[in-house]
Amino acid sequence: MDTSKNYYNVANPIAKVMEHIDDFVIPENRRAIEYLWNMNILTTQTNDYDNDNSWIAIGLLSPENTKILYDFANRRRTVPEDEGFIGLIGYGIGFSVPVKPGDKDPFDEFKKLFDFFHYQDVQKDGYMTVDEFYIKFTDCYKWVDNPERNVPMPRKKDYEDERDYYRAYGKYLDAQGLIAKIKVFDLTKCVKDLSEYLEDAGLADCYDEEEGKIFYCRRLYEGHMRYKELMQKGKGKGI
Repeated sequence: MDTSKNYYNVANPIAKVMEHIDDFVIPENRRAIEYLWNMNILTTQTNDYDNDNSWIAIGLLSPENTKILYDFANRRRTVPEDEGFIGLIGYGIGFSVPVKPGDKDPFDEFKKLFDFFHYQDVQKDGYMTVDEFYIKFTDCYKWVDNPERNVPMPRKKDYEDERDYYRAYGKYLDAQGLIAKIKVFDLTKCVKDLSEYLEDAGLADCYDEEEGKIFYCRRLYEGHMRYKELMQKGKGKGI
C-alpha cells in the first residue's frame, strides 16, 4: 500500500476514505476503523505493514471524549502495557496496540481502547458551515487581508516587565507567519441558490439546515442525524 496517500484532499477531508477504504487502509485495520467511524470518531492515519505495532490516529473529539483522552494521557497508560496505549503516538493522537501488522486482525485489542470513549456527534473535521462550503466548492468568495495578521510590532519601552515584551513580540512574529490574504464568502458572486450549489457538489443530501452544517459525505450526515435522534430520545451518551 502507498503510504504517501493522504486521507485528505483539499475540499473533502474524510469522505474519500470512507467511500474507498480499500484504497487507503490495510485489510487488518478496516474493521477497527469502521468501528470508530460508527462512533462518529474520524481517523487521519493508520499503520502500514512496515510498522512494529498496529496504530490508528484520530481526528477531533467531543469535549467529553477530549477530557477522557487527556485523563488517559495524564495517567500515561489506560490498560496493562501489553494490551495497548491511548494518547500521543508517533503520528498524532490515537491508539496503538502490540500487534504486528499482518500477523492477525488487531480489532479485539483496539476495541479494548475504543470502548473507553463515548459515542459522539460528528465534529468539525466532518462538516462545513454554509460560508465554508461556498468558499471550498464554489466561486462565491473574494480575497481580503487576513485580519489575524494585524498585530502591531511591540516597542520595548512600552513594557515595564521585559517578559511581557517578549511575549508580545512572540505573538507579533506568529502573526507575521500567517498568510496575508484569506477567502471570505461573497454573496454578490452567487448566481444560484444554495440548493443548486449543493446539488452541483454532490452534497444535496448532506445538509442539516437546522444547524447550518454541510457534511462531507452522506455517511457523516447520517451519523450526525443518528446522534441527534438518540439525544432527543434521551438514549445517547456524550456531547
